Amino acid sequence: MSSRTLSRRTILRGGAVALSLPWLETLAPPAKAAGAPIRRYMSMYFPNGSADEWWTAATFGTGSAWSTSAILEPLLPSRQYLLGLNNVGNYSSMVPQGFANPSHGTNCGGAWHCYDPRQGTSSNVGGGISVDQVIANQIGKLTPLPSLQVGLSTLDSSCDGVACAHARSISWSGPNAPMYKVVNPQAVFDQLVTAGAPMAGQSAPSTAASTAALAQTRALQKSVLDSVLDSATSLRTQLSTGDQARIDQYMTSVRDLEQLVASPSMQLTSGGAGAACMGIPRPPEAYADMNTPPDYSRETHSNLMIQLVTMAFACDLTRTVSFMLDDSRSDYVYSHVPMRLFNTPAPGTLSSPGTGTCAGYHGLQHAGNANDGFATIIWWMASKANQMTQALAGLQEGAGTVMDSTVIHFGSGMHGGNHDGLNLPIVLIGSGGGVLKQNANMSLTGDAPGGGARLANLHLTLIQNVFGSSVSSFGDTGASTGIIADILA
Repeated sequence: MSSRTLSRRTILRGGAVALSLPWLETLAPPAKAAGAPIRRYMSMYFPNGSADEWWTAATFGTGSAWSTSAILEPLLPSRQYLLGLNNVGNYSSMVPQGFANPSHGTNCGGAWHCYDPRQGTSSNVGGGISVDQVIANQIGKLTPLPSLQVGLSTLDSSCDGVACAHARSISWSGPNAPMYKVVNPQAVFDQLVTAGAPMAGQSAPSTAASTAALAQTRALQKSVLDSVLDSATSLRTQLSTGDQARIDQYMTSVRDLEQLVASPSMQLTSGGAGAACMGIPRPPEAYADMNTPPDYSRETHSNLMIQLVTMAFACDLTRTVSFMLDDSRSDYVYSHVPMRLFNTPAPGTLSSPGTGTCAGYHGLQHAGNANDGFATIIWWMASKANQMTQALAGLQEGAGTVMDSTVIHFGSGMHGGNHDGLNLPIVLIGSGGGVLKQNANMSLTGDAPGGGARLANLHLTLIQNVFGSSVSSFGDTGASTGIIADILA
């Protein structure tokens, strides 16, 4: 084969639609192997905080020395990747008085950009660049999509007195520039299979005309897939053995995805990833904010997004993702989540199945920390973080897996029912290529106003040490004071 560099679009092109191939060693320029190692980042946010009694580990330490908590028990299959962080606070960014007026809106977007949301207005929302976008500025040019913003919230809950952008977006490209999230899996799918650039605030089409156009696009995609699959047979003969396996895996999974999209059955696959770029079923309806079909399922929605993010990483379409499991101050009724018992679990268990299902999220948060419903919803959130982790751990990359090069910040911007911005529930998942400690649970110290380590310093540590950025500070003036060396391997 020629030694010249071939782009993905040169190989797979069909009219206005192009499919992005996974990285192929045969087509790589000679300098590819000598380049910087791949690093990936995901912010995975859940609202309303958690309950100390069932979140905090019974013992801290590393390796076998630490024990999990009841709420984090779903993450045990991913124990080798976990770094639980305790005593991390975000009051350092709340100026001018140094302490936040506790509210859900204050502690959502502010946890990821570390500016005081109270300084914004509805027309001038304030804020600043978020951690994911600092990272995207460092590595985003290496992939077709600099970053991807996804989420599950389809209900507009109260913003608690701050500009709603801070309650509904954790990804910000700069001051007054929230990037929001795409809640429609169909729109995310279309972004990925066409390798189109992300648009800040883009949502699913809702008009009859745009719906028809989207249907036409999908028909085009099906036609292109047919053509590409035919061409792949001849392409295989020019590839190395390893690349033949990759191209077979990729094309099979994308074909499976398109077939699943056309299926009305909406059957869920089991957790975890199989083939790279593996597709998942999605509902035929276009989800939109405040507009879901009668048969809408948050469980289905979450599984779709997890599998699509897996596809984005597997195909190297992006290396930076923000994923909002819900909006700040969520009033969503989690009736799809079966109740679990935390106060009176079955003997020998940390929690066990109860009866009934969960009620409204925000209401349960304020029914007292020691209530089973609130703990159950966070337990469900942790199970989704584990599902995401296991999906990436199931994708081979070189001698390891995609998870080996990834760090997921799974956490909330609020302590719990007291709206506190201190001692936030946070777990880092993945070492970011061996940079961070794993299989550990730590209580940190630092100079955060109110006590503990600064959240802005945690973000800065990832920005500098995992992703190699020269950025020397993060957040508003005085929000960060240096890296947290204790979390480095």
